[in-house]
Amino acid sequence: MTTKIAVLGAGQIGRAVYKILTDLRENDTSGLYSDNEVFVVDSSEENISKLVYGSHYVMNLTDGDVSELTSLLVEQGVTHVINALPFFLNEKVASAAVKAKCAYIDFTEDDVMADRVQKLYEGTGLTCAVKCGLAPGFINYVGYNLVGRIDIPDSLLVSVGALPRTVSYPFTHPEQSYNLTWSVDGLVNEYIRPCRVRKDGKEMEIQALDGLSKVVIDGSEYEAAYTSGGVGSLVRDLAYVPNVHYMTLRYPGHYKYVRSVVHETHGDFEKMKKIFLSKFPTTDDDVIVVYSNALGTNKDGTLVRRSYSDKFYGVDGLTAIQSTTAGSGVAILELMLDGKLSGTVNHTDVDLNSFTNTIAFKTYYKSR
Repeated sequence: MTTKIAVLGAGQIGRAVYKILTDLRENDTSGLYSDNEVFVVDSSEENISKLVYGSHYVMNLTDGDVSELTSLLVEQGVTHVINALPFFLNEKVASAAVKAKCAYIDFTEDDVMADRVQKLYEGTGLTCAVKCGLAPGFINYVGYNLVGRIDIPDSLLVSVGALPRTVSYPFTHPEQSYNLTWSVDGLVNEYIRPCRVRKDGKEMEIQALDGLSKVVIDGSEYEAAYTSGGVGSLVRDLAYVPNVHYMTLRYPGHYKYVRSVVHETHGDFEKMKKIFLSKFPTTDDDVIVVYSNALGTNKDGTLVRRSYSDKFYGVDGLTAIQSTTAGSGVAILELMLDGKLSGTVNHTDVDLNSFTNTIAFKTYYKSR
């Protein structure tokens, strides 16, 4: 049976998803990708023009009606939707996908929007997986695996940094320690939205950018602070772990600058976006830094720590953030096609070993 995949969005992640799917199809020996057909839908002619090959449709996804997208999905016989659009369009896309009876995957970091999408899929019998990128996504599968290796887990930290691979800056200008490697909308959102955490056994929301901490990985120093979205569904699903939280990694000095911007703009989304676009240059020379740490005790009372860390780089012309984020979404699709995921998929449903054994992960998560 042919799998027909619609990729919504031709930005940097959508284009990466499309490239990964078409490249895997051409080199597939497993049978999971060889019969797939894929096309891209985007509002922007400019974005569409960046596609090197393949099928595409231009449609006003921001102002257009849900019925228009639904009709396209039905007419094209789409079975799976991979949504790489900005988070504020997710509910509209998911509504169309449900009406067209399509399975759904997205990369959102927005907790409220993810909840709305899952609610749309309740009782439909269709498969829906939200927050399937890097963070939330891969790092959450890592975190769940770590606490599962401790008899009585007490705390879990999951953290990721999408960073320029090399950087130099004076201490008086910490804003120069960061380059844009992904969506500026998503960057602002994670700095101003409340963060879901579990603290001393209670689920709560706390202010972003609090909890500034130092993290050292193989001798390299980073700073971490609470940011929204990255924890995914772990706070809810790991109710037996008293303390669960997510932090974003940055080079030292970054958060002092970001806090000053939040204070100056009173957390205004558009103002912050404008400032970041004027201060942070974009780069294709990036690295993904991943770190997770779990603490607890074994049944004999021994204090135990389980941790994971790695760095990932770009693959086959993709940047590191494209390769890992898009690669993660395609890995989830692969698990769906292989019959290993169905229904409403939460992060605790994704077995880390199964995930890391997908063709997509092995091909697009590369360490050096």
